[in-house]
Amino acid sequence: MEDSLNRKMPPDLDKLQMLGRLISGITHEINTPLHYLEHNLTFLKISFKDLLSLLTSCRGLLERIKSGDQISSTTWQALEQLESEVEPEYLESEIAKTLEQSLEGMDMVARIVLALKDFSHPAQQEFLMTDINKCVDTVCTISRHEWKIAADLQLELASDLPFLFCSRDEIHQVLLNLVVNSAHAVNEKKETGAYDRGLITVTTTSLGDRVEIKVCDDGIGIAPEHQSLIFNPDFTTKKAGAGTGFGLNLVRRIVEERHQGSISFESRPGEGTVFKVILPHRQPEKSVSGEKK
Repeated sequence: MEDSLNRKMPPDLDKLQMLGRLISGITHEINTPLHYLEHNLTFLKISFKDLLSLLTSCRGLLERIKSGDQISSTTWQALEQLESEVEPEYLESEIAKTLEQSLEGMDMVARIVLALKDFSHPAQQEFLMTDINKCVDTVCTISRHEWKIAADLQLELASDLPFLFCSRDEIHQVLLNLVVNSAHAVNEKKETGAYDRGLITVTTTSLGDRVEIKVCDDGIGIAPEHQSLIFNPDFTTKKAGAGTGFGLNLVRRIVEERHQGSISFESRPGEGTVFKVILPHRQPEKSVSGEKK
């Protein structure tokens, strides 16, 4: 039997709700590099045509020289004029930059597509050996549109972090909620004129028999009167349509009930918030509450 958490939260429906709220931003993140790529390819097409014209003229002149023809000053002047119009030195520099920018854009699109593929994989609430660092990277990639305008995002991922026996989809949900919340907190502080850009830092650390994930921001912070309420069901301070479609109550249930971990936070109004998730190492052969048997 599946536990009450799963009955209240159909995995595929919940994931579709999250993707639905993020899809506009994800589409923008894909369209932007594709737009630049289109312009770059147009520039390369025109540049290639110009360089080919210059190359053809040079080849023709070289053949005439090999044949012993006398080259008139008018012919040399015409070649110099064509070279001046084509500007090969300029194109040499700009084509290299254009190719580099295009490759960066293609790499960004590829990362987003791979992250979407990883995130939108058919819901797997069963516990599997999972790369937590990859989960962090996936979530930060698909949520980029939420944080990039207002914040820089810094990853401090432990290179020695062991794989964790957990539900990958549910860890995605936890991380997405925390990162998007941080993005909104930073943006809210930015709108007050406190700074131009904030900072979000996601850290993973191995604690021996546990793994710690921290999501820190220097955003607006949580008001003192709200700090005792944020894990309550249906509590939110966000406007309709904001957020990921599920709250910190579900995050806590995933961490504590499903994974026997803990979640805590520290927040200073006007200074920022740190959420800390600690997940224990668990043995794959042990039965996990909520798994199908």
